[in-house]
Amino acid sequence: MPRKPRYSSIPDAGTADKTQNIIAPTSGKNTSFRPPRIETRVAPATQKDAGDATAHFTETENVAEHAQISSEDGDYDPEADEVGSWDDFVDNLYAEEETVSRNKPYKGKDTDYWTVVVSDGGVTRTMNLSVREAIVLPPGRQIILEFNTEMQVIGQAAGLLSGFLGNLGADFQHFPINEESWKTMDKALKEHAYETIKRTFLYEEDDRGKRKKVMIQRLGKIWKEARNHLYHKCYDEELSWEDNLKKKPSGINVQQWRWFVSYRLKESTKEKCRQNAVNRSKQLYTHTGGSKTTARLRDEEEKKQQRRIGRGEIFIMTHKKRNGSYMNDAARVAGEAIANIESQDGSSKEISLTDSLAQVLGKEHSGRVRGLGFGPCPTELIHNTTQQSNSGVQIEEYQREIVELKATAAEQKAEITELKAAAAKNKAEEMEKRQTLVNLVKYMLQQQGDTLPPEIDAQLKSLGNVA
Repeated sequence: MPRKPRYSSIPDAGTADKTQNIIAPTSGKNTSFRPPRIETRVAPATQKDAGDATAHFTETENVAEHAQISSEDGDYDPEADEVGSWDDFVDNLYAEEETVSRNKPYKGKDTDYWTVVVSDGGVTRTMNLSVREAIVLPPGRQIILEFNTEMQVIGQAAGLLSGFLGNLGADFQHFPINEESWKTMDKALKEHAYETIKRTFLYEEDDRGKRKKVMIQRLGKIWKEARNHLYHKCYDEELSWEDNLKKKPSGINVQQWRWFVSYRLKESTKEKCRQNAVNRSKQLYTHTGGSKTTARLRDEEEKKQQRRIGRGEIFIMTHKKRNGSYMNDAARVAGEAIANIESQDGSSKEISLTDSLAQVLGKEHSGRVRGLGFGPCPTELIHNTTQQSNSGVQIEEYQREIVELKATAAEQKAEITELKAAAAKNKAEEMEKRQTLVNLVKYMLQQQGDTLPPEIDAQLKSLGNVA
């Protein structure tokens, strides 16, 4: 397993006079939290042609996928506190990614490398890359992303993208922590980050800008998660306001740190934390999919079974333990109900607003679709459902047209056969009449003892032999 992320705190004595004047709020009781550990290190130029390029980055490769999983809970606030143990959090993130080690001929659980397709000056080839190497890719070399029908990134490149976004979103020098929300973050910073993504990853933009929007949303969730962990690592409730300011993390602007601590100690922010704990306690279903996104899980299962996988099947798959039992009674009841509906109605497996999952869990919340992961929204599901319905109607119409065309063709064939038979009969009758006429002329001449001129005789013979 790779080394876990670390934060480091450094004293900042003598800097108080350079900071803005912020009144120290009173400390309050927050949720118990084991602090994260993140350190900043230099990415080695491991590729042959990477030159001497180096890059400082924070090892939070899988924070992006964790943020995606958290986002599937409708009432979850990424800025609030609901991670019981940082060690467990990191272990769970790293344990689930299945990759290929560069120096091993077999597949195994190794989060260092992903097998991806790379475009290098227009020439594609397969490479094993780590997040560190993706950050320092030389100009002109890009990692090709693959998307599913819901415009979600799938395949090994999706894991590499998540690590890349994890580093970018948790870079507090690029995205400062002194913002109340991602919505108020400077748009120019978001655009610059997106251009960084586009330089490293190769994919086509869609007409509606959905892919760009999702990328920036993922960065926002990572930023929220990362600064939440930062706070719990560096803030100590037993210390005074001034002493906590001295525990400013390295790499964080002192004024930004003062603002952020003040913001976290506001009553409104504390209320967010308390409400989030309540919301999380109401969650009935425990997800067992690990850090791998739902889109990747579904894609892998579809390739394995060579067919489309619906939301109901994904729910059952991700809410069972390795021994096949459900995580809890609530998941078991829902899973069995889904299986029962799908056994009676095969069409309920198709992803729609009325599929097996929707029938069991109810209508979708605003802005998201359960069972598909981060990205899709209900309006898109309605569009897909309408398309499926229209496709079914069109197929029925095509089938009716085919039957009608076949019937018409059969009638035409029968008519042609009758016409050919009638023509043959008419031809035979005509031949018989001609032969009778020839025979009659010859008989009359024989009775008179005369002979026909040679040319007339030849014409009569020709008339009788016409086919």
